[in-house]
Amino acid sequence: MKQVVIVFLLSLTWPSENNAQIKVNINIGNQPVWGPTGYDYARYYYLPDLDMYYDINRREYVYNENNQWLYINHLPDRYRNYDLFKGYKVVFKEDKPFENHAVHFVKYKKYKKNHQQQAIIYSKDKKYYQIKGHPGNKGNNGNKKNKKN
Repeated sequence: MKQVVIVFLLSLTWPSENNAQIKVNINIGNQPVWGPTGYDYARYYYLPDLDMYYDINRREYVYNENNQWLYINHLPDRYRNYDLFKGYKVVFKEDKPFENHAVHFVKYKKYKKNHQQQAIIYSKDKKYYQIKGHPGNKGNNGNKKNKKN
């Protein structure tokens, strides 16, 4: 009888294929205030107007130059007047979406000059108040818009 009880107890704690794993990713606090609302997790943004990506974790832009993907911590000079708060952002949750850039370029070109997306800075949702630069975040200097990151 003791052996049956021990085997039963071990079966409750022993890993099996039937055990489900739940993984929840949230990085709202890392997203820039110019990012789009509605996403608890985003790894990259694709910016169709600029045909480049933004790496949220690294806080760097990713663009193609001479068939090589380069990281830079600010927008290239040719885009210095671009308003990140108004441009459309496509959210990617996976790493290195630029490896499928040819597909993204065609699929999302219709979003160029699309300004129908709300930026985080304009949201009244309290979950975004933790983001540096959001007016609801009492630990920052109010409504400053930092277009570089």
